[in-house]
Amino acid sequence: MPRAKFLIPLTFILLAGVIDANSRVAFSRPGNMMRVPNMDINMYKNLLAVNVSSEYLSSSQSSSAFSVNTMGKSGYLYGLSFVRPVNPANSGELGFHLQKNMFKYGDVNVGAGIQDIIFRQGSDSADDDGLDTKGVSLFAVLSSVKDFDDYAIATYLGFGSGKINEDSHLYVSNQKQNIGVFLGFNFTTPFLKKNGGANFMTEFDGKGLNIGVSIPILKSTHINLGITHFESFGDFATEDRTDDWSALRGDAPSITFGMGINVPRIFDADEIEELGLDEQLGYGIYGETDSSILYYDLICTDVVETLRDSIKVSNNMIDNLNDYNNMLQHNEVVLVDSTRKNLLREQVSQSSQNKAMRHLSRSLRFFYDEEYRNALSEVNFAIELNPNLAIAYGRRGSIYYKLGDNRRATLNWNVALQLDPEFTEIYDVLQASDENRLTPIEIGKIQENIK
Repeated sequence: MPRAKFLIPLTFILLAGVIDANSRVAFSRPGNMMRVPNMDINMYKNLLAVNVSSEYLSSSQSSSAFSVNTMGKSGYLYGLSFVRPVNPANSGELGFHLQKNMFKYGDVNVGAGIQDIIFRQGSDSADDDGLDTKGVSLFAVLSSVKDFDDYAIATYLGFGSGKINEDSHLYVSNQKQNIGVFLGFNFTTPFLKKNGGANFMTEFDGKGLNIGVSIPILKSTHINLGITHFESFGDFATEDRTDDWSALRGDAPSITFGMGINVPRIFDADEIEELGLDEQLGYGIYGETDSSILYYDLICTDVVETLRDSIKVSNNMIDNLNDYNNMLQHNEVVLVDSTRKNLLREQVSQSSQNKAMRHLSRSLRFFYDEEYRNALSEVNFAIELNPNLAIAYGRRGSIYYKLGDNRRATLNWNVALQLDPEFTEIYDVLQASDENRLTPIEIGKIQENIK
């Protein structure tokens, strides 16, 4: 809203400047250039384009204009301007302008129109009042727009008569109709892209070089700055230096300052599709919604932009949470697989343990039947199924002792003791073996304890 408050005094100053002017004040004709005719289908997105501009020739000589332009659905661009020229003095001019894009080939448009149909009142001479047909401007123009990423350049080349070819600061009562060529370039940049991008323009209007810039301070409002007759800008404000205010030249250079306000047109989805405006409406609110009503309220626009940023942040958070959820689901799958493997391993281990115990049971029966070889075979099967079974090594040690192999017997008893240090019976057997007092009774006692 502070920016809107700034526009109120600015508009008042510009409107107060409508005191005296030449007819074709910069930025007062339909289009987006300073003085040369031009046309763009994008103009249809605005219901009205209102421009206020002033050309300052010296400290006490300025020219200003107020204009309103609109494009109809048929493609005709209408313009209405109000000017009070320096000469004839104390007069006012009401101008009407009409143009249309005739056809399009690729990215080249061909347009034609008529400008400067002027009705003048208040002149010092009654002969100068009324409809002025001597300065009517007829023109044709070729236009082309090229896009380069965030940049675009529009070119306008054409010819015209009347005030397009010659528009002096001084009134000419019997102006001759000559035809002149004009050329203009409009360069769009991403500077202030959020508001549509700043435009730099340069043009040759048939008599001199004009340069300017249009700075979008809001999405619907832009400031226009420029210099006319830049080639002779060194002679700017000559009247201030000579104090001769009557020595005004018709082609005197000027500094231009103005403001434009675009009143957006409200579209519905069917109209956008019917007119093929999907791409032409471009970025901003036109590309986001069927209604451009938000342009009318700066607070709403700021709120919408804030909400869009919040939505983007929320979407990023949702994406991050989704990624985190996928990671957790992956970890869950890994844990489930690990649990299943452990359960399967435990089941396999339990099955091997059961089989090993059955072989140990058979080996004990063979041991008591003094079938030591069969007992050894069974205990070997048990160890193969469960290599960590201490009682199996203890029994194999006893079998080897019965077979007379004391070295292998002692070796197996030591393995059993390593696997189970609390196997106290093995301690007793090893101690008795070292003292050569091992008896069959003690061997049998071991087998009773490791059934």
